[in-house]
Amino acid sequence: MKKIPLIWTTSAAGLMAIGLWAASGSRMFESRPRVVAEGRDPMLAVRASGAISLMKVDKGDLWVQTSHDGGDSFEPGVRVNDTAGEVSSHGESSPQLQVRTRGEFYCMWQARRGSGEGHVLRFARSTNWGESFSRAIDVDPGAPSQSFFTMNVSTKGIVYAAWLDGRDRGKGRAGTSAVYMARSVNRGVSFEKPVRIAWDACPCCRPAIAFNGDRGVYVAWRAVLDGNIRDIFVAASADEGLSWGAPVRVAEDNWVLNGCPHSGASMASIGKRLFVAWYAVREKRPALSLAYSDDGGKTFSRRIPVSEGVLDPNHPYLNAIGDRLALVFQGRPTAGGQDWAPVSAYYREVDAAARLSALHMVGHALGSSSYPVFAFEEPGRIYVAWTEPTKDGKVVVLSRGRRGKAASQAVSRAN
Repeated sequence: MKKIPLIWTTSAAGLMAIGLWAASGSRMFESRPRVVAEGRDPMLAVRASGAISLMKVDKGDLWVQTSHDGGDSFEPGVRVNDTAGEVSSHGESSPQLQVRTRGEFYCMWQARRGSGEGHVLRFARSTNWGESFSRAIDVDPGAPSQSFFTMNVSTKGIVYAAWLDGRDRGKGRAGTSAVYMARSVNRGVSFEKPVRIAWDACPCCRPAIAFNGDRGVYVAWRAVLDGNIRDIFVAASADEGLSWGAPVRVAEDNWVLNGCPHSGASMASIGKRLFVAWYAVREKRPALSLAYSDDGGKTFSRRIPVSEGVLDPNHPYLNAIGDRLALVFQGRPTAGGQDWAPVSAYYREVDAAARLSALHMVGHALGSSSYPVFAFEEPGRIYVAWTEPTKDGKVVVLSRGRRGKAASQAVSRAN
């Protein structure tokens, strides 16, 4: 059984102590997160005007709702999908939203084809700030099975979609899925024929996309190696996704699991430094880690722990906030020995030197939070949203924060 090439090295920079700063560092979130909408699996975007866009799934449809008062209230919303009830969504395969200049909203979701016919990825766009959406198109109409997907847009306006695909099953490899990518070079009017980036992907862990300048593209996924090891790999393209280098192993977690953990990596860049956040179980301890690459994804630093002191941490979401990155994830607090306290959302930042801010618990509202995401608005407003269950169904919860002033400092080391 053929393996993915194992390319794993440690950069000298990764051996350095990683500073932990509370810089701009004390975070103040609302004391009580609020339910703002019925539905589930939110995504957020904030315009320069301060308007907040909330995308959610409700009763099989995809909606975009807007708030013009900083999240105090949201308008009823606009339906994105033109075929009613077709949206299939769950944590690792939930709809994706990207908002760019020119009033462009890009939305992607997984649609049911029919009984026993699998799923197809669908895409629609708005060019008027989400007031209406184009007729949906298939990203790759020829594929029999597409799911567990992601989407991102480069600085040049190229729309990239990556997903786990089942067309290569039964070809004698370790994994049951392969990683495919398609791009749109006309701002979402159509997508090119997809390319296969890697074999042997863990079949239920969402891939991730990030960029390096105008032409560099990265894709991350959880691979399946012989012996059911399920570790994170990254591949890089230097020509806008036309060709791809050999997969590189981010860290030798050597996590053996006879099944899929439903937990993909998240990636984002500060300048040319690529950061990857992921979940793994090492020495029977679940944890989230962060690593970075300064050489285009050829090597990665040693892992940096980012969820210390949190029980059951999972589902990292990493993205840019000005000159640094922010990370949100879910987990259980340990205060008072409550090993089974409700799951809460957590937040921290990382700067270009890989220094971490203090960890802040954002909280929960009615029950346990799942799959938190965030958006940022200059000069310092932070919006975190997630899904919570209630007796009447799923709801979207929002917490708003403001970046504070510098406070104390400490030191954490990569391990």
